[in-house]
Amino acid sequence: MDTHQVESPNTMTTSRRQLIASLLAGSAAVVAAPMLAGRASAEGATGAPHRDPADNATLNAGLERETRMAATYRIALAATSNKDDKAALSLLLDHHVAYAQALHGYLATKVVPPNAAPLANPSGSFAQIAIQLATLEEQTTNIHIDSLAVIKGLDASTLIASIVTVEARHAAALTLVAGATPLIAAGN
Repeated sequence: MDTHQVESPNTMTTSRRQLIASLLAGSAAVVAAPMLAGRASAEGATGAPHRDPADNATLNAGLERETRMAATYRIALAATSNKDDKAALSLLLDHHVAYAQALHGYLATKVVPPNAAPLANPSGSFAQIAIQLATLEEQTTNIHIDSLAVIKGLDASTLIASIVTVEARHAAALTLVAGATPLIAAGN
């Protein structure tokens, strides 16, 4: 008779910082990898141009959204006192700063200075702040997805698509740490 024993790790409390970090592991690579892969696979290919000046307005709008998300996260950080919560929000802030820098770098001399006003003033308990930020993350994801419908250049669409992937993870992770069940959080 075979017996099977399920091995389970010791039950440990997972901090919000660990949870968000595990959900977002490799996000920096997600942003860079599609651009590099697009370059490698598109060599010599015809079709969509790598860059199209018609994309600049849409990319500048994306830059403004990411700049404003970063400003919103700075307010959320100031409203949070727990060390792990601050670390988790800092990680997400760093992503938005990186997205803004990537868009700024892509646009180079075609950058329109973005409005840097925060989109909201997150406050309350960490769960309340997280759900407010999750809503903004979901809106930002949808804005970037909608922009893909009008972007013509391959490089620009690849950059935006890589940002969308991580933004959706932000929304799900924040919904989860706000207290939603994993199934509900996965719907984001």
